[in-house]
Amino acid sequence: MRKAVWVGVSVLVGAVVVAAPAAGTTDLTLQVGNDQFATIDVGAPGLSVGDSYVYSDKLSRNGTVVGDDGGTCQVTHVSGTTATTNCVLSLRLPEGQITAQALWVRGTSPLRMAITGGTGVYRDASGELVATDIQTPKETYRVTITPK
Repeated sequence: MRKAVWVGVSVLVGAVVVAAPAAGTTDLTLQVGNDQFATIDVGAPGLSVGDSYVYSDKLSRNGTVVGDDGGTCQVTHVSGTTATTNCVLSLRLPEGQITAQALWVRGTSPLRMAITGGTGVYRDASGELVATDIQTPKETYRVTITPK
């Protein structure tokens, strides 16, 4: 399936440009509106292995909310103030759901996640989700689903 989707949030100025996808890929660009966020501090007070970040977002295309997501990032390694986390994310869209996972050094951008599966039209999903401008008003997901 060859399909490109153009997405933007009404509060942003300008257009999101999506390169033409390779034959057989599905390419989605989603604007992310941070919805809820919580930090769960376990073990030693302050940043430590086992702490988690839990979040949800609204996902938009062309200024219209079309879905949401939910995810967690659990701290797996701490070095000073730097935390490596294992992140798991699920996106819910009208066409189905997409799941993704990655190790991420908190605070860095972009975050590249492996697409690990899906439901509906995404049931055979594999590929990559790239999150940029994380936890800012310009946060964006670029999702490239490749055929198996």
